[in-house]
Amino acid sequence: MKAPISKVTAREDGVLLVSFDSGNSVALDMKPRFNAYRFGVLSNPSIFATADTDGNFVRWYKDTLVVAELGFREIIKMLLGEAY
Repeated sequence: MKAPISKVTAREDGVLLVSFDSGNSVALDMKPRFNAYRFGVLSNPSIFATADTDGNFVRWYKDTLVVAELGFREIIKMLLGEAY
């Protein structure tokens, strides 16, 4: 099965652009989640800018250490307002 996430781009305004293998893309505003323990580290612009994907997860790094991650299903739930 092909990985569902094809590309991610972290914008300076705290918005994560996610492109899917289907050709669709979404803008996910992460700023409201910066207050949560899990995503608080992303309020640091230099860390937020490290967003990368392996096709199944979006990961953020400090140096080489993964400091936060989101799975494809979690992204869909966030978009639908079902979680986080």
